[in-house]
Amino acid sequence: MNGPRSANLHILTGAFGVGKTTILYNIGAGVRCVGEPAREIIAEQRAINGATYDPAPSLFVELLLQRSIEKHEAAQAGDGPVLFDRGVPDCIAYAAHRGLDVTSPTLASERYRYNREVLLLEPWEEIYTTDDLRTLPFAPTLAFHEALVDAYQRAGYTLVPVPRGSVDDRTAFVLDFVRRP
Repeated sequence: MNGPRSANLHILTGAFGVGKTTILYNIGAGVRCVGEPAREIIAEQRAINGATYDPAPSLFVELLLQRSIEKHEAAQAGDGPVLFDRGVPDCIAYAAHRGLDVTSPTLASERYRYNREVLLLEPWEEIYTTDDLRTLPFAPTLAFHEALVDAYQRAGYTLVPVPRGSVDDRTAFVLDFVRRP
């Protein structure tokens, strides 16, 4: 289930506002980083449809799945480790969290595989902030976290918690993980 190409494809996942993007910004050379598709899609849809546009959940999950697959396919080119801010199985969690059918993202997660071990950032209220794209209060992140854990475990991945600490410490942990032989 985890061929030689997928072993170099690593996922950093977690609920909203747990520091994934901050860690990816701090990753230096030697690891290709792939940005979060959810934030890209929301920003693109708002640029097209207006600043307050909120896509229907089914459309959002469909766009998210499509973009996640595109990012997975693009990452196949090149050598060395690749670190994704979310992966295809996140689409299962988004669908389940919104009460949508999980069939399409589940089938996609069987086809588009990553390293068997997935880095997980757990909800952390002390660092949680909102912004123009993340408008939810902290409490809903807990249910989404549980949906993520369930989605990744059902997809056959082992979750590896990233310890809490400074951004530098968390970045070092992630780098050590993706660079290991």
